[in-house]
Amino acid sequence: MRRRSRIVVISQEDESQILVKFFKFHKCYDLIPTSAKLVVFDTQLLVKKAFFALVYNGVRAAPLWDSAQQKFVGMLTITDFIKILQMYYTSPSVTMDELEEHKLDTWREVLKDQEMPLVSIGPDASLYTAISTLIRNRIHRLPVIDPETGNVLYILTHKRILRFLFLYIHDLPRPSNMNKTLRELKIGTYDGIETASEETSIITALKKFVERRVSALPMVDTEGRLVDIFAKFDVINLAAEKTYNNLDVSLKKANEHRNEWFEGVQKCKLDETLFTIMERIVRAEVHRLVVVDEEDKVIGIISLSDLLLYLVLRPCGEDGNSESCSSVRNRTDSQSEKNPEEPETSEASEEAKEGTKSSLESSEVAMQEDTTAQQDSLPNEIEDSGEISETAETAEKSSSSVDVGAGWREVTVSGGE
Repeated sequence: MRRRSRIVVISQEDESQILVKFFKFHKCYDLIPTSAKLVVFDTQLLVKKAFFALVYNGVRAAPLWDSAQQKFVGMLTITDFIKILQMYYTSPSVTMDELEEHKLDTWREVLKDQEMPLVSIGPDASLYTAISTLIRNRIHRLPVIDPETGNVLYILTHKRILRFLFLYIHDLPRPSNMNKTLRELKIGTYDGIETASEETSIITALKKFVERRVSALPMVDTEGRLVDIFAKFDVINLAAEKTYNNLDVSLKKANEHRNEWFEGVQKCKLDETLFTIMERIVRAEVHRLVVVDEEDKVIGIISLSDLLLYLVLRPCGEDGNSESCSSVRNRTDSQSEKNPEEPETSEASEEAKEGTKSSLESSEVAMQEDTTAQQDSLPNEIEDSGEISETAETAEKSSSSVDVGAGWREVTVSGGE
């Protein structure tokens, strides 16, 4: 008996919706590991101890709990540490008393004009909504908060979302644009790339992070060739090694903490395909690739948000501007109050499920069967690659001399299937 084969023809319009439907089908809950570590800081904790606690726990950010208001009021990130250093540093001979004495609450008061209300999302919201929320608000971390209890369940990031997609990438129909080159697609930033040299001082780099709102500085030689990179994450090592009182040292000196885990700057070229670039950024567990020419000269940067904007939001006619964001929930109300937009999100989720059945029919059974095993395969330490392991290791060596106090707590949350 001859075996029948079914040929499915997917139009260009349909194939642009493959990943959109995937992310509308899956909920934020699907990304939450079975067990994960979450660090929460009380706003009465000293700033210095808070950053030591970040290092000690190997995490990049933590939700802030206000005991007086009995709700989460924000996130403490490495960007806060950078702003503190950049604002109060004068010279190696002058101690930053503000870093030593300020509480997180005091620091939030200093930045009250720059602080935005906590942006969060519910576990039943779609990953599409999560991506839109991250990009429109220009944030890198999105707390998933249980509307019933007000508890933070997980922290979503661009990296975790793209990594989740790659669990299923070979089961999905592959859009033709995945085989197109970066040169053809023009994804990324190619104008006004902010760079630094090995002689650039740390304090100058911090000013560039704050003023130019960039998260990494490619380091180039006198010919403009890529030699290294200094990212926001590298700044946390100043806390780990307690070297933040001298920010006049060069970036070359600052990067000496790196050892065997650092495999060099992750880069790509214009003639590489979109799929190759996505795969590299996921496997290397980095936030961006530096785009170089044939002579290794820096010509651009492609980030995780660039990829998600192109793959998920643009096919729906969205450009990532914050002005038109209607689905974002600002956590200015009580944490125990339910999201008024939640029924709308659920409705959209149901529509997405129906729309997804046709294009994902062959793979959905496998997805659901493998969800538990694949989620468990995600790193349960939930932070990012060897960088975190190294920081945790550095902190561990000095942990005996670090008293982080009682203003922070480690919570084990359960989720997933």
